[in-house]
Amino acid sequence: MIFVYIDSRDAAIHFSVEEFFTRNIRSDKPVLMLWQTDKTVMLGNNQVVDAEVDKRYAAAAEIQIVRRSSGGGAIFTDLETILYTMIQPLAKDAIVHREEVAETVINALKKMGVPAVREGRNDILVEGRKISGLAQYTLGSHICTHGSLLYNTDLETLTSVLIADYNKLHPKGITSIRSRVTNIKPYIDKECTVNEFLERFKKIILSDTDFRTYELTAREIEQVNNIYIGKYANDAWNFKM
Repeated sequence: MIFVYIDSRDAAIHFSVEEFFTRNIRSDKPVLMLWQTDKTVMLGNNQVVDAEVDKRYAAAAEIQIVRRSSGGGAIFTDLETILYTMIQPLAKDAIVHREEVAETVINALKKMGVPAVREGRNDILVEGRKISGLAQYTLGSHICTHGSLLYNTDLETLTSVLIADYNKLHPKGITSIRSRVTNIKPYIDKECTVNEFLERFKKIILSDTDFRTYELTAREIEQVNNIYIGKYANDAWNFKM
């Protein structure tokens, strides 16, 4: 496994690194990224901003809005949220890749005392409430699967900035976004900060692998920056539709 760490809290940077590796990696080893962001709303590729985000609230709360290349719904992340990315050769059906990544995450959480389970196509739950969602996209011969972990995320801000789709919530008997989600922290087997949780999570995932940490070259950083400027930091992409 190849572990990549990028010292940035800008989601657009991480999406750019994801796309760079998904497009250009020639190794058959999976690439793992673990990262955090400042306050951010991440939109699915085909979502309409005005239907998903309270833009006035986002502006007042200084919440970044970034569109990712994968599908799925809008999510809110902050420094108390962990993001994970797995980039792999597209050797199987995309669903199988997603299920395998979900199981990797669930097994790591269970080793920390969290009773996590997978539900449906994209969600990981604890006691019926969502703590993580996964999404995917493919480029050429590789697939990028990524997701978030609500560790100690500000759920009140999450509820305020995201616009609820009641057509999706009500058939499941859910009355609000807030009642649908929960944080991982209360379920951890010992008290720890988000950074301590991240290190434990990383150690568990990498413990059974022969991994190396990869640092981007100057040329690769330039290519990432080109993706960043041309796409993920560009309003024409983030506010399309």
